[in-house]
Amino acid sequence: MYTIVVGVDGSDGSLAALRHALEEARLRGGARIRAVMAWTYPPFALAPAPLGAGVAPVEAMDEAAMAALEDAIAAVGDPDDLHIERIVEMGRAAPVLVELSKDADLVVVGSRGHGGLSGALLGSVSQRVAGAAHCPVLVVPWHG
Repeated sequence: MYTIVVGVDGSDGSLAALRHALEEARLRGGARIRAVMAWTYPPFALAPAPLGAGVAPVEAMDEAAMAALEDAIAAVGDPDDLHIERIVEMGRAAPVLVELSKDADLVVVGSRGHGGLSGALLGSVSQRVAGAAHCPVLVVPWHG
């Protein structure tokens, strides 16, 4: 079965990518969609207390990421005609998506996510994924 991996971080750009992945799956008569949200601890989280105090355990971070992924899917309208596999991974987004691209036919990412310079044409994640993926990458533009 044709497999589409789509990076989701909750940003408007990633929601545009998710919508496009759903349409791509429909054009192909159905496809496996793997919606992926990667997360990392903020840099201060591993610092000694008090700076690193109160950091949530991995399980809580996974649950929060899954809730954010569910919110993103709900925001675009969870389709009845397609199955979306939800994947939450601890790690930086680009390496996680590149690894998942090994078993995919297409990776879809937004041109801009939550981070980076607002004037850049491509975000660092979309640029890294496009340069290292093991399958074709579709970068969906979003100008907001």
